[in-house]
Amino acid sequence: MTTMIRWSPFTPRFHFHHHVDEMLRRVLDGAADGADERASSWLPAVEGWIENGTYVIQLALPGVDPKGVEVSLMDNILTVKGERKADHDPAGKDYFAREVEYGAFQRSFTLPEGVDAAQVEAKYANGMLEVSVPAPRAATPTTIEVKAA
Repeated sequence: MTTMIRWSPFTPRFHFHHHVDEMLRRVLDGAADGADERASSWLPAVEGWIENGTYVIQLALPGVDPKGVEVSLMDNILTVKGERKADHDPAGKDYFAREVEYGAFQRSFTLPEGVDAAQVEAKYANGMLEVSVPAPRAATPTTIEVKAA
């Protein structure tokens, strides 16, 4: 599960920690749980910000068919699942570079209490998925009249 944290220019730009975490998890936990985010074969890069009272989460999904992307919200957890499929046969090719990762992915984000799932929007353009989630309205106290008995 991923929790949104504020971006910092001092944050490392590569995800070496993901690979180390995955290796340690496999050694310590044994078999992988297919439903777990860490069992994904790759993780798309994410940016998230708040704009005009709306949480905006943008995922880099180049080469992913938007018809195969699933966005769901349950118990204040926003989950994005999909798969980048290799559309070529690597057999017989003499690669000098191979950095594109293929396979299933899953990213989950904890949102504040009270998010209305009916208001969530997801748009895919130019290899980027943008999910907009209106922030829940803050609870306001209601004044209740006290009637004399």
